[in-house]
Amino acid sequence: MSQETELTIFLYELESDITEIANPDGDPSSANFRESVFTEIISEELAVSGILESPVVCHFEGGTGSGSFKVNGYSLPEEDSRLDLFVTHHVNSSDRLQTINASHIEAAFNKLERYLGKAMTGHHTNLEPGLDPYLMTERIYGRRERIDRVNFSLFTNARLAQRRERERKREVHGLTATFEVWDLERFRRLRASGMSSEPLNVGLKGLPKGGLPAVKLDLGAGGCQTWVTVFPGKLLFDLYEEYGSQLLDLNVRSYLQARGKVNKGILETLRQSPEDFMAYNNGITVVAEGVEAGELPDGSVRILELKGMQIVNGGQTTASIHRAVKDFQVDLSRVYVQGKITVVEQSRFQEVVPLISRYSNSQNKVSESDLRANHPFHVGMERVARREWAPDQKTRWFYERARGSYQTARSREGTTPSRRNEFDKRYPSSQRFTKEDLAKFEHVWMGFPHLVSRGAQKNFVHFMQNLHPCPDGWEPTVEEYRRYIAKGIIFKEVRRIVSRNEAITAYRINVTAYTVALVADRTVRRIDLDGIWKNQGISLALQDTIETWAPAVFNHLPEKGRSEGHHIEESFKKPACWQYIRSLKWDVPTDLQKELVSSVRSAGASATILAATNSGLNNLDHNNIALCKELDEAQWLKITKWGQETGEIDEWNRGIARTLAGYAAEGWRQAPSVKQAKRGAAMIEKARKAGMSGNES
Repeated sequence: MSQETELTIFLYELESDITEIANPDGDPSSANFRESVFTEIISEELAVSGILESPVVCHFEGGTGSGSFKVNGYSLPEEDSRLDLFVTHHVNSSDRLQTINASHIEAAFNKLERYLGKAMTGHHTNLEPGLDPYLMTERIYGRRERIDRVNFSLFTNARLAQRRERERKREVHGLTATFEVWDLERFRRLRASGMSSEPLNVGLKGLPKGGLPAVKLDLGAGGCQTWVTVFPGKLLFDLYEEYGSQLLDLNVRSYLQARGKVNKGILETLRQSPEDFMAYNNGITVVAEGVEAGELPDGSVRILELKGMQIVNGGQTTASIHRAVKDFQVDLSRVYVQGKITVVEQSRFQEVVPLISRYSNSQNKVSESDLRANHPFHVGMERVARREWAPDQKTRWFYERARGSYQTARSREGTTPSRRNEFDKRYPSSQRFTKEDLAKFEHVWMGFPHLVSRGAQKNFVHFMQNLHPCPDGWEPTVEEYRRYIAKGIIFKEVRRIVSRNEAITAYRINVTAYTVALVADRTVRRIDLDGIWKNQGISLALQDTIETWAPAVFNHLPEKGRSEGHHIEESFKKPACWQYIRSLKWDVPTDLQKELVSSVRSAGASATILAATNSGLNNLDHNNIALCKELDEAQWLKITKWGQETGEIDEWNRGIARTLAGYAAEGWRQAPSVKQAKRGAAMIEKARKAGMSGNES
């Protein structure tokens, strides 16, 4: 297949994805959202890749002629002094490739620069408070003292007329600015290969001694080439300053920030005794596609260039060094970090890097849950997805365990147009979901919409940290797999409904997450997931409920942030925001109540037994029983202990909690009675209000 054909097909698929969100019902009036949806799709992919952090899509343009400006969104990393601004050039054509030339690029970046100038000088005072452009501009202005560099990005579904090796870099409004173009071809490579950016080739000839002094170990065929060296702290600072989280793309953890004991210790050592840093620090582990080395006149060997460099262990060390300079002006002249560099072919990165990360001597122990794509949970999910047909027996859902695997499979199997069409029929793009998507589906269902609002990457890290251990060879049962998909269908349907509302733009993801979480919470997760899988869609009653609740969620969401003085977008990421939404009155409509599943249904129970057990139970009884059964033995014992230590739960109710713990230990083969469930639900609510509602930090 020619590159031209491949790119044309990718354009068609991309535009289909946009249509699915922006124009879900074939309503032409939705077409105006295509640019915003395209921006959302790319920014979300870049967030998963670690290039952007919690990007916010917000279209804002104005002015005329040489004074015109335009911005489509921004990102302000929590632990960085960087601002990301992006502008979109979306061509309304899905049937043929179009190009974008240098003049269009220059004009787009000029508009983005003008917006930055306005934002940094208080333009928000000229805007209507409460609207999206005001919130974005006011937030940038409020952070202006902390911002020392800006990354400008242009997103386009056209392709560059002429590709440059490196984008330009210069000073804009007193800030160091870099310029990146994400065109159709670059975005296709991102999707197809899973690589977030072009390989980072780091030149080291400019170092004081002409390169990095190093010792090489090469075991020949079948072995890895490894170098041992010492990185100057200033070099790591400069690299992080220029590349940010891209430098850590393959790291198995996100930077843990300075809240953890380890990173606080790193910062303290850098500030108090930088000369001892190398003695106390375990160093960093680097992988590279290639190493260029040379021998200097004095006979010493130096590394002159690292090709395709990535830090896979020591991300917190590198980021802490950067922060030590930015926040505390630490002198790095006496700071050195030992480093191990392993040469790995790019094609083996996904295979080898997790193993290096697992066995490296890191400061924060790397657990199995850190290994992401190769974790047994994801491997097992992928195995079941490959063999489980949808109810129509014609299509399957494609679980993209490793980034780019959907495109890879499509290219491998679709060697001819007919085979490609067959693949598309068997695996429709609308039935593709990634491991990051799965983390979203599960977290909103479990009641953590604030974690989803923190961005795909951070949400996924939380999901992996709290995943139950899965032994090698683990697989979900067919029933479990189908229910995972059903939760995904609910999420996608809510997003589709939310996308109809033209008033909801910047907060589309947040409203979707909170609405799904609210529906799950108010029904105590008694939605008929098996029925949703069977129908591959939601019921009319559930759809009507979502259409009523979503606008109300949108109207209520900003209130908590305003009342506590938080920026609205930041408030979405706080547990308090979710608790506030939960505290409001939301009545489940009667039609939806009628189709909720029984709270006492168990595997293998006959219809006769269920009918007898359910007799006399009202909806509140079912909700209380379902709520009690959501907790496991350890959680009930934790509530018992808390109730005794605080005096919040008397001995009689603690006895009920211990009984429920026993039921939980036996897999809830016996359901709580109506009275037990009523008291149990009251204890759960009391514990939640006291801050014992689970992993919501």
